[in-house]
Amino acid sequence: MNVYVSVDIEGISGVVHADMMTPGEREYDRGRRLMTADANAVVAGLVRAGATYILVNDSHGPMRNLLIEELNPAAHLITGTGDAKEACQLEGADEQAFDAAVFVGYHAMARARPAIHPHTIAGVAVAELRLNGRAVGETGINAAVLGSLGVPTVMVTGDQTTVAEARAFLGDGIKTVTVKQARGRNAAICRPPSVTGPELTEAAAAALAARGEVDPYRPEQPWRLELDLNTLAQAERASRTANVERLAPQTFLIGGATPWEQYRSLWAALRAALYEPAAWLA
Repeated sequence: MNVYVSVDIEGISGVVHADMMTPGEREYDRGRRLMTADANAVVAGLVRAGATYILVNDSHGPMRNLLIEELNPAAHLITGTGDAKEACQLEGADEQAFDAAVFVGYHAMARARPAIHPHTIAGVAVAELRLNGRAVGETGINAAVLGSLGVPTVMVTGDQTTVAEARAFLGDGIKTVTVKQARGRNAAICRPPSVTGPELTEAAAAALAARGEVDPYRPEQPWRLELDLNTLAQAERASRTANVERLAPQTFLIGGATPWEQYRSLWAALRAALYEPAAWLA
């Protein structure tokens, strides 16, 4: 059995502040270790349930967070800069058949509360992302893209708002682990990894064993994928991207022949939006 695992950091056990999520900050190394520990706990459960190939994608920020020297040896790791990964959080998901997907350490969508650092893909750029008129976050859009490939998302972990969001999109049949209760953007009631780790392992094993009971998430096609950006400068840069149609000064319709192509076009538009030109060009 092949399993795809996408790991973010905001929803990891014990992670509550940007200091733990951002390279160069004083607690970043601690956040990386906690992120790796949650990923390892999930991989252990997947192996117990019979997974033979596990592809783990480092899906946070610089996408070089997970410590490969401490990673469960049953996993293969996609690590490297986002500009080298055309499908970013789902890099490699289209290159072979996967039987299930798991999202570890995910966070709630933009404007959700209470939640640890809620945002959608790139908080500095994305005001809202809508799929067929419904606002979606990373859980919804990533599960939908995987669903278009026939892959069911069987498990999501994070804070209580993220878990509720996952169930709202994917149904109550998925397994979830609420590793903390968010009190606001930078605070949560946390349970220690010694407690959440075994829960993650048990849930992952149960999720994979029950994968046949969870249908791939498949919103009606063709998709209408709309993106609202935060600033006009970002919109000007994104407007030069292929497969995007400008509907309003800061709103775009993301095109593509398939959901996978639309997803790649979305990431291309966001990379363009986030690009900061040299000062002499600005």
